[in-house]
Amino acid sequence: MKVAISMIVTCDKGIDRKELIKDLKKQGHEIVYIGKESNHPINPDFEELEVEFLSIPVGRNNVNPFNEIKSLFAAKKVMQANNIDTLLAYGIKTFPTMVIGAKLAGVKKIICIVNGSGRLFQLSGVKGKIIKIFSYPMLWLAFLLASDIFFQNKDDLKMLRKKKLLPKNNYNTINGSGVNLDTYAFQEIGQKPTFLMLSRLTGSKGVNEYIEAAIQVKRLYPQALFYLIGPMDDQERSINKERLHKAVSEGAVKLKGKVENVASYIQLCKVFVLPSYYPEGIPRSILEAMALGRPILTTNSPGCRETVEHGENGFLVAPRSIEDLVEKMIWFIENDTKIPEMGKRSREICEERFDVNKVNRVIIDRI
Repeated sequence: MKVAISMIVTCDKGIDRKELIKDLKKQGHEIVYIGKESNHPINPDFEELEVEFLSIPVGRNNVNPFNEIKSLFAAKKVMQANNIDTLLAYGIKTFPTMVIGAKLAGVKKIICIVNGSGRLFQLSGVKGKIIKIFSYPMLWLAFLLASDIFFQNKDDLKMLRKKKLLPKNNYNTINGSGVNLDTYAFQEIGQKPTFLMLSRLTGSKGVNEYIEAAIQVKRLYPQALFYLIGPMDDQERSINKERLHKAVSEGAVKLKGKVENVASYIQLCKVFVLPSYYPEGIPRSILEAMALGRPILTTNSPGCRETVEHGENGFLVAPRSIEDLVEKMIWFIENDTKIPEMGKRSREICEERFDVNKVNRVIIDRI
C-alpha cells in the first residue's frame, strides 16, 4: 500500500516522524511525503529512509480562496499520479486542500491528525469573520470526507465539536506525536539551578514572559542559569528583541539558535520551561524533556496541560503570567531536593502515555 504523509514542510526540513515511517515500512507500505514547494536542496533524511518528497503550492497562511482551490487541484494531481492509497494529513489549515484533493484523486483511506488548532480559531475582527465564513464550511467538509480524525488533545476536540465542525462520529484522541524513549533515555539531573526553554522563538510560545521571569529570578538568585534555545525568523515581530538582547548582554539569559542535538541541551537543565499559549497539539519539546527525566513548568493551556500532573511532575501556570512563572521558578530553586522525584515522575508518565510506539500503533491500526 502506498501511504502519503502531508505536512506544511519544505524538502530541506528533516523528517520528524521517523519512527512512524519505519513502522509503516515494516508493515510493507511504501511512503511518500507531500509538502510545500521550495528551491532548497532535499534533506538527507529522505534518501536515508527511502522516502520520496512531492511538492505542492500550499502554505500556513493560505487564506485566499483562489489559492486554496489551486492547491487543492495540485494535491489531487500529485496523489492521482502517484497512486496514493492512504493519506495521513497533519496540520488543520491544510485539511480542506489535502482531504478534498485526496477524495477527488480516489484515495481510499484519509486520516487527519489535529496537532493543534492553529490560528484560525483565534482570528477576530472583520477579516477574521470573512476568513471563517470561507474556512469553516471547507473544514466541515474535510472532516466529513475523512475516514478517521485523531486529536492530540481533548480541548481541540471539545472546541471543534462545540462549533459543530465534526459532522460524523469518526474522531478520537491520541497522546500527541509521542516520544522515542530510547533516543531520549532517562538522564540524572545536575546540581546547578538551571532552567531551559526550547522552542521556535515566537511571542505566542511565551518567549517574552520567559525572558522577564529570568531577569527577575536572576536578581534574587544570581547562581540560577536560564537557557533560551531555538530558531527565530528575522521577520519575527512578536518578541521584544531589545529586551532579549539586553537580557543576554547582562547575562540573565543564555541564547542559542537552532540546535541539532536537542537531548544534549535538555540534559543541561534541572527544569524545562515552556510558557506557551499557542494552540498546541502536545508540544514535542515537553515530551522529550519528560522522557529525559525533567520536571516541567508550562501553562494551563490546550496541549501543554496534557503533560503535567500539577505538583507531581511539575506545575501549570496561567498563560502570559510572568508573576506565576517567577513564583514557580523560585519554588524549584528553594525546593531543590524535590526535583529528582518530579523528574522521575515525568519519565513514568512518558512510559505510561507518550511512548511513540504506542501512539503510532493507534494510527497504523487504522490504515
